[in-house]
Amino acid sequence: MPILLAIALHPEARPVIERFRLKQDASFDLPVFRRDDVWLAVTGTGRMKSAIATTHLIAQVETRENTFIFNLGIAGHTQKAGEGPVSVGDRFLVNKIVEQGTGRSFYPDLLARTPLAESPVTTVDQPLGRTDADGVEPGLVDMEATGFYQAAAAFLPPHRIGCVKIVSDHLETRRLDKRHVSELIAQSLEELEETISAYSNVSDGGEDVLTDADVRIVEHIRNRLRLTASRHRILSDLVRAYKLHTGSDMPDLSNFTRVVVKTRQEGNAQFERLRGILSVE
Repeated sequence: MPILLAIALHPEARPVIERFRLKQDASFDLPVFRRDDVWLAVTGTGRMKSAIATTHLIAQVETRENTFIFNLGIAGHTQKAGEGPVSVGDRFLVNKIVEQGTGRSFYPDLLARTPLAESPVTTVDQPLGRTDADGVEPGLVDMEATGFYQAAAAFLPPHRIGCVKIVSDHLETRRLDKRHVSELIAQSLEELEETISAYSNVSDGGEDVLTDADVRIVEHIRNRLRLTASRHRILSDLVRAYKLHTGSDMPDLSNFTRVVVKTRQEGNAQFERLRGILSVE
């Protein structure tokens, strides 16, 4: 079961390399460290570099059936220091990724129960200062997540893609000390391992939380909204995530079983409504 890690900077990667006793593999065109089924790529900063390195890393895996990939790294936070519950060193599993440049949003499927709190992240192309915080969605701010996620999603289903971010600052403009960055990552590694284990356990099987009645309703909605195979799978995973996170039954979606869709645009609009109902904040 290959576990792939895409990490932007060497100070972020160093504690992971030491923890898993990884060795550099010179056969790659970028810094890749490996041992057994754990592969780590140092991608460089920015969504484009992250996307290229992520694609290169996944492409080298012979079988992707049980492959998982995680983006691990530091991130700023829009909350002002000392004015809320979020502190430097806090760890989050990303539940929404916003690309500032385009306004597009992406939603990883969080089917696993992990020890991490959840948060959205906004990916920016230039470092964001305190004065710019009001221009992005409240939460984390980084420079890699959208590039990583879009590249990974071209190869793997959303429930096998994860982003784990550690708060390094509250958008102060000071330069971060490399040793401090490594310490923040090192302090998160136990929870990272628990998160990886939780993700792999979801994929390994066990009883599906979707009942036969759930499956019939999802299939009925698929037919009414004329969903593609990909969106049918996403809808099924959204229902699973809702039930796992809330511990309750699937919400009443009967209205969607009576919808008449005549155009692709109408189908897209109804699907986004569904996503909104099933998204767990």
